[in-house]
Amino acid sequence: MLTKIYDRIVRGWLLQKRLFHKYSFLLMLILPLLFAAGLGRLSKEESGIAVIALYVPEDEVLAKQVEERLLGRDSVFRFLSCADKEEALTFLETGEADAAWLFDEEMEAKLHELARKRRIRPLVQVVERKDSVPLLLAREVLVAAVYPAYSYAVYESYVTEDLGFAKLEEEEIRRTYESVSVTGSLFQRVWPDGSAADAETSSYVQAPLRGILAIWLTFLGLAAALFFMQDEARGVYGRLTGSRRFFAFYGVGGVFLFDGTVVLLLCCQFGGVFTQFWREVVCAAVFACCVLAFANLLRLLCRRPAWLGALFLPLGAVMLALSPVFLEVLNFRAGKLLLPPCYYLYAIHNNSYLYKMAVYTILLVLVNAVLQRIKEV
Repeated sequence: MLTKIYDRIVRGWLLQKRLFHKYSFLLMLILPLLFAAGLGRLSKEESGIAVIALYVPEDEVLAKQVEERLLGRDSVFRFLSCADKEEALTFLETGEADAAWLFDEEMEAKLHELARKRRIRPLVQVVERKDSVPLLLAREVLVAAVYPAYSYAVYESYVTEDLGFAKLEEEEIRRTYESVSVTGSLFQRVWPDGSAADAETSSYVQAPLRGILAIWLTFLGLAAALFFMQDEARGVYGRLTGSRRFFAFYGVGGVFLFDGTVVLLLCCQFGGVFTQFWREVVCAAVFACCVLAFANLLRLLCRRPAWLGALFLPLGAVMLALSPVFLEVLNFRAGKLLLPPCYYLYAIHNNSYLYKMAVYTILLVLVNAVLQRIKEV
């Protein structure tokens, strides 16, 4: 028994040495590390999904307060302060900004008219080069920044006009308004497993990293299948029977995906998306087994290296489209459940998908065994 274990360890080590002498394999391992490290560094730099040029009149106190709210918090938008409207529009015309927000010279007076339900006039002129999802989100941010001023204006109007306290000083009204203000957040972000989601640990730049790595590891599993098929064509496994050759693939693919799993965990750490140690290790290990069984299924179905190689591009496109890497596609649920990356991306924060991924892996192994038996007949 010990002799067999030692023999398999030696075979694995020899295969590992063989792979490390292949520059293409080393490149496949190094590039994700460089990408993750660069993405982690980039997430700490100033960046944004849209650039907004701001024009705020110097003498308009209320507009200055709104500007402070916009500039004083972390945001996925970059703001450029402009001295006048012409400068803001110039940034827009030259492509340096995606939108220009021009605050009105009489913003406070117009806001009080709105609060007293007398007249509605625009407070901010929004000039955009084109309509897009980031700019739609940016307008929501603008509304949230203006709302506190509107809320106080409505409160002041209600106290002075509806309640009849017109003689109250503005400082007293402001002090009373702020004394009952509620601090904190109405929202709490948690994952399906009950753990709290810390918004400070990741950014929108880092968000697609895990999905890209999941697709990369799947391709690494397919590369292992292609490597094995090429060795088969050269007669490397000619002495092995069908069943022994079936298990030989898992040994060869296991070496590929062991290296890939280590790189995956390191990339998550360098990229700033690493969660808990044991959760990451368990999810990555089950995912690697799932990818190995999935690659073996495609190997048995394709039978020729050229056919398997032809699947790389369409399969990559399908995984990018259906896996929650950049967008969450609500349809094609059955298609998602056939792709290992989907299970992994959901399982990292949801234990039920971890169990589903384990069950899916077992089913793939059983299907592979049946196909291997059919192939031998």
